[in-house]
Amino acid sequence: MKKINLFLYAILALQLSVFVSCDKDSEPIDDDDDNPQSEFALGWNGQDDLSSIPTSTNFSFGNTSLPSSVDLVPKFPPIGDQGQYGTCVSWAVGYNIKTALNGMSKGYSTSQLASPSNQFSAKDLFTAIPDNNKGQDCSGTNFSEALTVLQNRGVATAQTVPYTNLGDCSSSNVQSSWTTEANQNKIKYWRKIDANISSIKQNLANNIPVILGAKLADNFMSWNSDVVLSSSTSYNNVGQHAYHAMVIAGYDDSKGSGGAFKVINSWGELWGDFGYIWIDYNYMINEFCTSYDGDKPLFIASDQESGGDNNPPDDVDPNTSGVDLAPWVFADYSTYQISGIATERMIDFNIYNIGNQTASVNNDWSIYYIYFNAFDANDYGVIYYDQFNSSIPVNTYDCPTADNCIFNLDIPSGSSFTQTAWGQQSQTRTYYMPELSGYYYLVLIADAEDKFNEQDEMNNLFYTTIDPKYFDYGYSSRSADSVSQFNFVNNVEPNSERLKNNIHNTVVTESFKNAYTQKEILEFIKKEKQNGNIDSKIDAHIQRVKDKYYGN
Repeated sequence: MKKINLFLYAILALQLSVFVSCDKDSEPIDDDDDNPQSEFALGWNGQDDLSSIPTSTNFSFGNTSLPSSVDLVPKFPPIGDQGQYGTCVSWAVGYNIKTALNGMSKGYSTSQLASPSNQFSAKDLFTAIPDNNKGQDCSGTNFSEALTVLQNRGVATAQTVPYTNLGDCSSSNVQSSWTTEANQNKIKYWRKIDANISSIKQNLANNIPVILGAKLADNFMSWNSDVVLSSSTSYNNVGQHAYHAMVIAGYDDSKGSGGAFKVINSWGELWGDFGYIWIDYNYMINEFCTSYDGDKPLFIASDQESGGDNNPPDDVDPNTSGVDLAPWVFADYSTYQISGIATERMIDFNIYNIGNQTASVNNDWSIYYIYFNAFDANDYGVIYYDQFNSSIPVNTYDCPTADNCIFNLDIPSGSSFTQTAWGQQSQTRTYYMPELSGYYYLVLIADAEDKFNEQDEMNNLFYTTIDPKYFDYGYSSRSADSVSQFNFVNNVEPNSERLKNNIHNTVVTESFKNAYTQKEILEFIKKEKQNGNIDSKIDAHIQRVKDKYYGN
């Protein structure tokens, strides 16, 4: 039951009536007095370039069954009100998402989440966005601009920067004290997610709220019910309005005719169902969630606890001793000039054990050389892989295919793979890039299945492509009149300190801070092995190479 009757609600809503959006190309608004709608401020431009945003690797959650309902609303601050400003993106991203993520990491109670000292400021976040990335007079921005600021600069608390006296929202209004506090409150990264019902539910079931971009119709503007919204309704042929940012914080399979998502808005408690609204599953995916270009904007973020950049790296445990495997690549280059095959390449590498215990074959561990799409890690493949196990006689090796060898060799502490196997400093391996097109990374991974409890898992990765390389049907950096392959040359000799930590362990750089992290890729590959996907990709690659280069 609503707190106020519909008549009183209508009066209050009309008093607040205003429409704000940066979308100059949206349909005009009819100011006819017979139109019963009430307008609120919006503010998402609807023009995020989803192709430049990495896709979440959480599609590898592995959950086969989900609860029938999830409600993350208690993990959020109270419903906010953006008023007459087009700041909905900063309310969704800063006030709602960042506050909820921080609260979950610190175990905040409902009463603690109600305190401005534990909430993050929509005003600070919006004001800090560069002026060329937002509309004049606080009239809107895109998700990418807000999330980039939240990742690079952070956001101050609502206690320090309350949502008052916004003025024109010029970035010149940002005070140094705001920025100092903001630097302690960042996110690690942000990702787009697959636009389907299952993907949204999987994230919510794992306590990950979802940022939503939507295009609104008349019936949404005047919604005042806990009934599920399942279609767009216009009055006097006004049609769609403009674009708006919100948060999906729950779902219920029994709600409505076939299940619905619970959405948090920023229009105060007098709108909707005390500030919330239920959106039908199919309507959400097929129509409601949409951008200016027809994309489906759904995002998640990973929190970085207070402490700014001084936090230790993930999965580094100084108290752990044992095996510590670290790959090192000396070169990766095209052999096209020799073989005449544009996709043929060669890698020169080694795997070092810098721990204090032997890497035993009894652990049945592996190394992989893989490629993956810079913006969708699900688009990946295995170029070659080696296994270390006891399926063959001791101190021998066997290569069933050109892309896979089995070694029954223990690697002692302080030694390396190739030194143990052949008394050599490295090994070269020929491989063939698949005929893929797009921006990709190449990375050598030791102990990809996480069979050893290592002091530092992050040095299990060695990228030969710090920046993603563009491939056109397997050719890297191909020009119109020639094949110009990228060549990686590493003249730095490995030592203990370099093997523990070097620039090739990660592709997160100053120029691409939102690239996939080491932890994301390691966890993703491990889960892909567990669910059998990586074995299927290996089989497909082996068959493709056999058919194309070696014959059946």
